[in-house]
Amino acid sequence: MKPSNTFQILIIGVAVFLLIIGIVVFALFGGKFGGGSQGPVVIWGTSDSQTMNNVINTLRITDKSFDSVTYVQKDVALYENGIVNAIAAGSPPDLLLLPQADIAQFSDKLQIIPYSSVSQSAYTNAFVDEAQLFLTPVGEYALPLMIDPLVMYWNRDLFATAGIASPPALWSDLINNAPKLTTSDAAGNIKRSAAALGLWNNVTNAKAIFSTLVMQAGDRIVAQNEATGKEISVFGSRPQGAVETPAESALRFYTDFANPSKSVYSWNRAQPDAQDAFAAGNSALYFGYASEAGELQARNPNLHFGVALMPQAQGGSTNITYGNMTGLAIPRGAKNATGALAIAQKFTASAGADLIAQNFHLPPVARALIQNVPDDATQQIFMKSALIARAWYDPNPPATNSIFQAMVESVVSGAVAPADAVMTGTQAFTRLLPQTQ
Repeated sequence: MKPSNTFQILIIGVAVFLLIIGIVVFALFGGKFGGGSQGPVVIWGTSDSQTMNNVINTLRITDKSFDSVTYVQKDVALYENGIVNAIAAGSPPDLLLLPQADIAQFSDKLQIIPYSSVSQSAYTNAFVDEAQLFLTPVGEYALPLMIDPLVMYWNRDLFATAGIASPPALWSDLINNAPKLTTSDAAGNIKRSAAALGLWNNVTNAKAIFSTLVMQAGDRIVAQNEATGKEISVFGSRPQGAVETPAESALRFYTDFANPSKSVYSWNRAQPDAQDAFAAGNSALYFGYASEAGELQARNPNLHFGVALMPQAQGGSTNITYGNMTGLAIPRGAKNATGALAIAQKFTASAGADLIAQNFHLPPVARALIQNVPDDATQQIFMKSALIARAWYDPNPPATNSIFQAMVESVVSGAVAPADAVMTGTQAFTRLLPQTQ
């Protein structure tokens, strides 16, 4: 055989070998998010099935890939265990509706969407700032689908009766107006309240409200270790030269509203649930989510209320409110990760994001859609709130709720001072998220 023929055979052999290796590598690594047919995609979530199916059916009109998409509504109480059991049994859905509060619990049960599929710059440019909670050093836990920011509902009639023209833009405004908005009987029993603040069990959304105050004061609660990329607790940290920690300042302000010796006293254990009080017209302010607007109107069609941004800290450099964010995540073991990512991208692109926002009566999570400011005043507030919405990486939602609750109740009972309550809370947070991670 001639040397040239031998060389050609060798080259062909090497090429065939490399082709085989390439096919194997793609099957092992590229198959998750590589090309190919989309196939059926099953989505699990706790959101209303009729509303989700309305969105899917509308998208099907112009995109036949949604013909193979199925949404299954799960019971809220059984959702988390159901996901864990399905993954363990090797039969998870292809996509999950993942609340941001569940990131920590499910972080090791998700397929990270690599930045090679959805770049970090494209992601941060496309979505509101709170969406950065879904980012990891190598990719995204989920793609943001919807956001539900905390806003302030105010009773226009009670404000007018008190001679106050507008709702508080700053917390200091509430301090000044609370005595005018709170009324008591001859025995000192609160009949009408300025705001449901200061306690925990009868304050709807207490954790979100307190988180807002802490973040506005300058405490991020949880941060990321730059060296390891892991989350660490920074709750209770004291800025250099500060007299008290931001958490202590927030706790002191919050609990003053349940302290009879304070001028802002307007809430106690005898009061009903905060939403009930507002719906009945017995509370001037209610701090609730954007998604609660329809419920409030339905509960009392005669309630004359408006919607405003959450009050801010005087002199604060950044406006902040709390937001509940939900994303589309791909669980480990999903049979159709490629199709799942394709559908998640379509859901979170402009057309899908707009339909989600309209059908769920929420502000869009996509920045491009927020630029289209509507004429409706309520929707304007919702959109502005979405832009300033923040949250934090919650290592254990029930445990952190208990930590905050214990802090508040210990101060209200007079057992400890705010500084000591924060110190105890800081230690509890550090046990959940050690600073040496």
